[in-house]
Amino acid sequence: MKNNDRNNLSINWENLLSQAGYRITQPRRTILDIIAETERPLTPVEIFDRARAKSAGIGLVTVYRTIEKLEELHLVEHVHHLGDCQTVFRSSEQHQHLLICTRCGSSHYFDGLEMEEQFKHISQKFGYQLTGHWLQLAGLCEECQKNLKKEQS
Repeated sequence: MKNNDRNNLSINWENLLSQAGYRITQPRRTILDIIAETERPLTPVEIFDRARAKSAGIGLVTVYRTIEKLEELHLVEHVHHLGDCQTVFRSSEQHQHLLICTRCGSSHYFDGLEMEEQFKHISQKFGYQLTGHWLQLAGLCEECQKNLKKEQS
């Protein structure tokens, strides 16, 4: 994501939070910027550590409350990542699936329209009315594959 996109995303989130009745404080703005600019899911503690490096007065409770509010507005989602179920990542604008590098954590959303029919078939087979689904794929990104080959040489 380009820096300008990050700034726009963070500003958009501020506007959405404000419209939902939440105050936009400097600590909250810092947390929004950190989540918006990252290319991988982060734990609340990682967000806290990065926020504290920018502003010493930020508390862990503020991080959790901000994440909770972003989740309520569907701006971030919980992601199972590298053995940690408490990571969060910015949501995509439409329903997409997530690909995560198990080594560096870089994450990318992708369309999975061809899978939608399979999900529908599976739900019908077992008599379910499908109300939603969540799909994550894990693997090694191109850069980590290169680095791993170098390390093994």
